[in-house]
Amino acid sequence: MGAIIRRNERSWAIDLISEINIMLHGLQLKIKKAGGESTLSVNKKSMFPDVLLFADENQARILQGWELKLPDTLITDTVFIKDAMRKAEALNLNSFFIWNFTCGKLYVKQETGSYEVFRSWNGTSFIKNREDVTAGKELWLPIMKEIILEMNEFFVSGTIRSASFADTLTDNVLMNIIERNKDITAVKLRESCSKNMVMERKLLQWWQLFRMEYMQDEKDLYSAYAKMVLLNWTNRILFAHIIKKYHNCAREAERIDDTITPADANKIMEEITARGDFYNVFKAIEFNEVIPDQAWSDLVDLNRFVAHNGIDTIDQTLLQQLLEKTVSASRREIRGQFTTPSWLADFLCQITVNDWSGQCADVCSGTGTIGKAVINNKIARLNDIPEAFRTTWISDKYSYPLQISNIGLTNIGAINVPVHVFQKNVFELGPAAEIQILSPVDGSKIVLAYPVLDAIVSNLPFVKANAIDPEEKAFIERIAGEVRENTGEALNPGKSDLYCYLPFAFHHLLAEGGRLGIIISNSWLGTAAGTKFYHALLYYYNICSVVLSGRGKWFKNAEVVATILVLEKKAISRPAGSEEISFFLLRKDMWEVAGADYETIISSIVLREELDPGLVRMKNYTVDGIEAVIGSGISLNALFHTVEWIEEIADCLIPVTRLFDVRRGERRGWNALFYPGAGNEIEECYLKPVLKSPGHLKNYIADTDAQAFCCHCSKEELYEKGHMGALRWIRRFEGITNGTGRLLPEVLNSRSGFWYEMDDQAGADLVTALNPSRRLFVARFKEASFVDQRFTRLLVKEDTVDIRLSHALLNSVFGMFAMEAVGFGRGLGVLDASSSNFKSISMLDPRRLEKEDAEDIIRLFTGIEARGVLDTPDEMQDTLREEFDRRVLKAFGIESYYEEIRNSLLSMQQTRLAVMERAAAPAD
Repeated sequence: MGAIIRRNERSWAIDLISEINIMLHGLQLKIKKAGGESTLSVNKKSMFPDVLLFADENQARILQGWELKLPDTLITDTVFIKDAMRKAEALNLNSFFIWNFTCGKLYVKQETGSYEVFRSWNGTSFIKNREDVTAGKELWLPIMKEIILEMNEFFVSGTIRSASFADTLTDNVLMNIIERNKDITAVKLRESCSKNMVMERKLLQWWQLFRMEYMQDEKDLYSAYAKMVLLNWTNRILFAHIIKKYHNCAREAERIDDTITPADANKIMEEITARGDFYNVFKAIEFNEVIPDQAWSDLVDLNRFVAHNGIDTIDQTLLQQLLEKTVSASRREIRGQFTTPSWLADFLCQITVNDWSGQCADVCSGTGTIGKAVINNKIARLNDIPEAFRTTWISDKYSYPLQISNIGLTNIGAINVPVHVFQKNVFELGPAAEIQILSPVDGSKIVLAYPVLDAIVSNLPFVKANAIDPEEKAFIERIAGEVRENTGEALNPGKSDLYCYLPFAFHHLLAEGGRLGIIISNSWLGTAAGTKFYHALLYYYNICSVVLSGRGKWFKNAEVVATILVLEKKAISRPAGSEEISFFLLRKDMWEVAGADYETIISSIVLREELDPGLVRMKNYTVDGIEAVIGSGISLNALFHTVEWIEEIADCLIPVTRLFDVRRGERRGWNALFYPGAGNEIEECYLKPVLKSPGHLKNYIADTDAQAFCCHCSKEELYEKGHMGALRWIRRFEGITNGTGRLLPEVLNSRSGFWYEMDDQAGADLVTALNPSRRLFVARFKEASFVDQRFTRLLVKEDTVDIRLSHALLNSVFGMFAMEAVGFGRGLGVLDASSSNFKSISMLDPRRLEKEDAEDIIRLFTGIEARGVLDTPDEMQDTLREEFDRRVLKAFGIESYYEEIRNSLLSMQQTRLAVMERAAAPAD
């Protein structure tokens, strides 16, 4: 019975649309056309209203949606009203109209966001049931004409606003489809995986590869893949209808209706590809046919909607906008942590590419933002669209991002020009490698030889060493071997991130003098592995520019801080010591820079000139000069700031390891075992005081804040001694497994002791946190104490070391500078200053001081100890602190460097902390 009712309503909706269009003929109204018959559905909750009013014959601008019921549904029915409201929201409309052939109501959205009745129309009292609708058509039709005329006045006055077809599709409809169907599609995928082990393993493998880079907003595998399935369908459907004006084969998509299954629809997409290419767009992702009926019905609705609502007649400019909006919507949905913002893509291209007529490539293209920037820049300069596409190559290891990339790169003005987008692992690329694409005209095969490149511009994958695809390890080991043979530098395949190998893999792809512009993590600027990476690069490339943001992050969703490297290929050879490298620190938030300022920043980097220090600051160093800085325990990260003075005070410095053993605090794992809480019943002799929490370290004098379980006895010895508290504590953890299912006695097994043993001899005279933020200081224990792994500990090597004097010098302005300069900033603003890095720092040599100077320094520092630690900017404003710092430097004969050291310290910390401003910003 329900099906018959819906068919009657559907037939009346079609009839009403016809009557409205007859009525509109010859009238010069704001309302130009009625439509919607193509999206009327049987027996389901449709996405679209029964009737749509349009502001143009081409149906490119939607005015309003109408929802219809027959008289047996009351005009006050809440389901009726809510359904109409839902559809208005989905179409981004601020009004809707409901009608049951006896009366009608217009609802308009208020500033509060709620829809309220704005106008009501009463029909005729003679229509009481379905039969009366047919018999009384001559009674309700004149009322309908009055409604149309009055509604038109509301459109003219602006009371009711319209919505762009393109905006509605990309900003509302597509997102609505995903939100409505993501969860039920996830359930369907999960159920299918429970019956198909191969499918489950493939999805798990996909999740391992993509969870960090593409799925920041999704924590569940099935929800994430459900989104991919839905995007795969919506993108293909939209793209087919966008290009059908130029490619008749794409009209095959109009066949997708209620009678077509997802598997059949995939075959239709294959037919389109066979006849007109766009393979990367129309390719089905694996398991995309595993989709619930409701989700598929929504996709069929979408197909009907775009098939019959004006895409054929939209001009090129609007179609191009629709393409770009589709790409933007897709990128918003996957919210990749490292999806390149359009401004950053353009910026990278402009500071890298020298010859726009040359062959350019993005070999790690992701969703294609950089490739699009290359083509746009080529078109702007060459004024030759086919040539821009012919000399641009876009590839990625994974197929799904290429769908979005191909859509984004399609130019309606050059719809028949082949786009060089293809799937290829960068490690498998090589000059003259065979690349196959299909002709967009007829689908015929085009075989191309990959060219020698004049420029590569890429946002390199942010992949940690432990997450590198096992299939790529052989490539990485080969590259590491070649680099070691050519440079003597040992890149560590087990510990170095993926980006450390890719520039060396690109070297053979570039012409001599070819340019390489890459976006990578800033970690190379402050780690031992990064220094090796830098030294190896010098053999393969001339390093032209290194660019860092001094005002916020470039990637809103990610904690990582990025840098840009601009390199020029050379024959593999030892670098010249006189070779210059330019370090650029951007002084403006690039998300907000535009116009002349943007152009000035680009000019500064391209010309390697400091044109406006307020926009971008430049520091030039020779290779030999950089070596001198590194040799003083200063990281590459410090080179964006003023550090040339370090060479001039070198005679006053010694490595900190000359006086101290520098190590990380005790690292044992499984805190529940080694840090017992209250009421543990362990004998007192096995509990040792420990400094455990960095949050507890707040002053120059350190104290312990917890107890650690430190037992060096076997279980048999404990039993013989009657120490049952410790024995019971150990047995409590014997049967516990870690997150991977391994028993703790196996996981914590130690060659040097029992699995439950912790070395409480790992003492410290001085201590500092591994990841300080705004406060930089070294604390002193009154007695050597035991510290946790979250600290760097310093233990004096000889009794002759004056611990109090050394403590004071480490906390001087130079000591604070050395701590800041040894590491690099992470995405949350903290300093990554590992214990291994701290070992490399230099300190002012206390052995050079006269007794009187030493006593004076200790006296002044005692006052600072009593005052307590301040944030670094506050420290630098404090008069007591300035007096102490100047006295320290005067004792070494270098007081004239006070301002330079102070300003370098403040500049470095300000740059590091600036990322927190952008960290809180919402993602696009």
